Amino acid sequence: MDKLASDYKVLVVDDVPTNVMLVQAILKKEGYTILTCDNGPKGLSLAQEHHPNIILLDIMMPDMDGYEVLQHLKSNPETNDIPVIIMSALSDMPSIVKGYQLGAIEYVTKPFQREELLKRVAHRYELFNIKRIKQTLEETIESRDTLYSVIAHDLRSPLGSLKMMANAVLLMTDRKTVGEEVFEMLQMINKTSEELFLLLDNLLKWAKNRLNRQSTYRQQIDINSIVGSTATIYDSMAKQKGITLVTEGLDSKLTGSVDIDMLKTIVRNLMSNALKFSYGGGTITLQSRTDGDYVIISVKDAGTGIKKEDQEKLLKQNTHFTTYGTNNEKGSGLGLMLVKDFVELHEGKLWFESEEGKGSTFFFSLKALNQED
Repeated sequence: MDKLASDYKVLVVDDVPTNVMLVQAILKKEGYTILTCDNGPKGLSLAQEHHPNIILLDIMMPDMDGYEVLQHLKSNPETNDIPVIIMSALSDMPSIVKGYQLGAIEYVTKPFQREELLKRVAHRYELFNIKRIKQTLEETIESRDTLYSVIAHDLRSPLGSLKMMANAVLLMTDRKTVGEEVFEMLQMINKTSEELFLLLDNLLKWAKNRLNRQSTYRQQIDINSIVGSTATIYDSMAKQKGITLVTEGLDSKLTGSVDIDMLKTIVRNLMSNALKFSYGGGTITLQSRTDGDYVIISVKDAGTGIKKEDQEKLLKQNTHFTTYGTNNEKGSGLGLMLVKDFVELHEGKLWFESEEGKGSTFFFSLKALNQED
């Protein structure tokens, strides 16, 4: 006997006591909770009060027959989702068809077979369990994502301050004065704090996005200015790795309507990835151009490139694989998923071109021109 079956309520509406006793005897062995009554009005009252998971309904009853009960059940928003199985001695086709037309899900003719009744009810119970499991999983996932969001939010501010202080200390420190070893440690602290902040920021925004709490707030701004200033965050990290940052098409003003925070997040993630997978002494090129109502930004590196077998999986929502940069920097793939989401919220798309050993170019488009605030 299923221990959870007691959560499944079966309402039996039949004016013949022996029929009610028989159904009750059959179904109680399976552990279901049984509610019974001998007329239509009582059945409607019990249905509204207890909201059973299924109703077994007789047709031929005095005062209010089963068809009328079914009509009332299906016209009431509080009971119209309850599955109804008709059990009736009326076995002619018009009676059966009428039952289905009024909203019954099954029609069992009397006298019914024990196994037939059990299977009909068991099938609905299985569907009930599937729905219950689905709801539990959704609640678990939502709780997990909420926890991620709370943790990320509480850590973001102090980590952001730590990142800015590490960067300031590095800029104020003279390599010759502190020595090579100490200076390299300061560089590593600066790089690690930047990577941690980006990961935490991505986690916070990803959790918000999954919980449908991430709203898009477009503003008319100079897109090239935002893209360029965001890229400069990575100047010090590029110098540490001996990489040259080049910009093309960012000198001219380009006014468009975008969510500034989302645009910064997109650029930060693509620049971070380009640095991660670039070799020392290489070049990263950040380019901006327009195409109709779209702004197209690209980030090009001459780094490791992406393996052919990984290229098809890279931008797929449910695919996850760990990657490592040229200095063994670990990548989770979360950033690219967030970039894809934010780009699509701007009616754009994300794509790339890559060749293993020769580098990659990531492109994203945003429908940002000729847009109202």
